[in-house]
Amino acid sequence: MSIRRRFAVPAAVAILLAGTWMPAAGEGADTLTVERAVQLALDHHPSLRSAEANTRGAVAQHKGAVAGYLPAISFTASATHTEGVFVFNPSVPSRNQIYSSYTGGFQAQETIFDFGKTINRVSSTTDLEDAAAMDELTARELVIANVQIAYYSLLAARGVADVNDEAVNQAEKHLVQAKAFYSVGTRPRFDVTKAEVDLANAKVNQIIARNQTQVTQVQLENAMGFHPEAPYAVSRSLPNPHVAMTMDSARTLAARQRPELLAARSRVDAAVAQARAAWSQHLPVLSAVGTWNWSGFDPTPLYPRWSAGIQLSLPIFQGFALDAQVDQANAAADAAKAAFDTQAQSVLLEVEQAYLGLREAEERTVATAKLVDQADENFTLAQRQYAAGVGTAIEVADAQLSRSNALITNIQAQYDYITSIVKLRRALGTASQ
Repeated sequence: MSIRRRFAVPAAVAILLAGTWMPAAGEGADTLTVERAVQLALDHHPSLRSAEANTRGAVAQHKGAVAGYLPAISFTASATHTEGVFVFNPSVPSRNQIYSSYTGGFQAQETIFDFGKTINRVSSTTDLEDAAAMDELTARELVIANVQIAYYSLLAARGVADVNDEAVNQAEKHLVQAKAFYSVGTRPRFDVTKAEVDLANAKVNQIIARNQTQVTQVQLENAMGFHPEAPYAVSRSLPNPHVAMTMDSARTLAARQRPELLAARSRVDAAVAQARAAWSQHLPVLSAVGTWNWSGFDPTPLYPRWSAGIQLSLPIFQGFALDAQVDQANAAADAAKAAFDTQAQSVLLEVEQAYLGLREAEERTVATAKLVDQADENFTLAQRQYAAGVGTAIEVADAQLSRSNALITNIQAQYDYITSIVKLRRALGTASQ
């Protein structure tokens, strides 16, 4: 379904927001990329079918309103058989009669002028059609953004699971090392039991991380509206986007591009047009009417007859029903204006939150990268000191825990940055571009 109102994003902004969303080279057909996930969602998600059906309904409603410009032509036919005793005059004896009559013909009516009733109804349904198209675009953007967020949440969960797998491997190596030192008498039994406890804790975290990976995979499939039967791999190629725009430019772009705002504005225009159409019911309607009929009795032939004329209708008193309809339409227009203002404030808040969240995530990625370097260095130093006999098992365990936490924090920061860009694009109304 084509959308009547399209607002182009500036090329520079589109490039900055789009980033690199292409799949990596060499990925097989059983590898799910973010683009393939989005396409599956666009093909299967039920909310999109519902939005498309609502758009078709709005288009049909518009066609019904446009029909007011065209003439209405109908054909009617009837056949009547009559039998009975007829008395024409008291002085004339009654007599039985049997006859059949036939009538058929066309009737046509065309509105010449109705003082804006039809044009306002057409204008209202045009705006409602635009609003439905924007609602369909909103549903599309929500699906795309939800799939992208779920996809990167799955990648983040798998990254955390990898960190926990590595922590288990490191704990196993440390346990082997502690047992070797204990067997030759250079380390106490405490180092062995400490290493066993650390390994048990690492395995618990591993179980939790693997379960979280499965949960996020189910969430991704739910976001796509599609559950593959065959197993599949998930591409870990990440986009490298950069957003270089100010808060003011983000607000401006959202006000011009966000489909919810465009839909709300169209509904305001539709409500105002409906209010004008309701008030114009107080005014007369001038129409042209005509008929062409054939009628006759059996067995005589049918004789044609036609008529044409001008008809003027003016409501004088309808029990205040028209006034009530006008008041109702004006109230609906006021409600639509208030809904637009509420929507505008909601969009502005969402843009500001997404923008600030993006900047915060960007700063965290830089800080956590340094944290990982420091944690790696600390862990390497603790291992060397323990191997040389000058360090303790507690220092090694603490260094390993700090390193795992730093890696997990860095992974979360990276994916928070990527998902923050997705949320900002959604807030700006550019998720589907």
